[in-house]
Amino acid sequence: MMTGRTAATTEDVAKDGTVPRSAAVADRSAVRRGPLARLRLPFSRSPAEPAEHPDPPEPREPADRWARPRRWSWILAMVLVVGLLAGAVDAVFFSGLLSVQAVTVSGAPGPVVAKVLAVVDVPDGTPLARVDLDGVAVRVNEVPEIAEVEVARNWPNTLAITVTPRVPIAVTSANGRLWLMDRTGDPDLTVDVLPADVVVVRLATPGVGDPSTVAALSVVNALTPQFRSQVADLTARTPYDVELTLKDKRTVIWGEATDSAQKMQILPAVLAQGGSTYNISDPTLVSVR
Repeated sequence: MMTGRTAATTEDVAKDGTVPRSAAVADRSAVRRGPLARLRLPFSRSPAEPAEHPDPPEPREPADRWARPRRWSWILAMVLVVGLLAGAVDAVFFSGLLSVQAVTVSGAPGPVVAKVLAVVDVPDGTPLARVDLDGVAVRVNEVPEIAEVEVARNWPNTLAITVTPRVPIAVTSANGRLWLMDRTGDPDLTVDVLPADVVVVRLATPGVGDPSTVAALSVVNALTPQFRSQVADLTARTPYDVELTLKDKRTVIWGEATDSAQKMQILPAVLAQGGSTYNISDPTLVSVR
């Protein structure tokens, strides 16, 4: 047995089997209650169901929020570095922290060391970094006994000077005075008394680069220490006319300063012969008279 609504719907069916539009619309709610009522179109929403929305995105931090602190850290680091550099420059070049507190001289005997210290002219307390090393070297080179000089900073507080003294090998007379000469031929220092361990050389124009001086000192360097003590003086009138006078008044004609090693080698045997004058200017043809 059908309900009243079902009966009414049945009555609405036409004899040809069609259902009027009004009847189809009236019966739409019955279709929704069937097995397909749970199916939904993708975008259909029931009025009773709330719309589903994804969670709202979290707010993003501004892009420069972290950049600003990083920039400040770099700025702070640069300020610290500049401050440290400024402090270091002040300590090295201006403060007394790294100043000259001692001057050392090595390579020379005591009297020469005293002369070197007298011309250094660097007051205590001068920042070591500001010392003019070249200027100090020039002043020390003016000491007659000094041949070479090296000046260095010995941190933190010492100025170190290393010198090479001249080694006199001859003494000559010039302008009424006696002058010591080293191997370079520079008459650098006057003496009042003839030293016992150097050779007296007689020259017209003694000095560095003078040909006769160069020849005379070349011969002096060739003499053995034992024979050198027998020499009273050496005369070089020209570079080709070197002559030795021995303390026993004998004369040795040396000639040029060539073949000096060979001449010195044969000289003891030549002097063993009787005579007063020995010509060894040609070591292969010796004459004695």
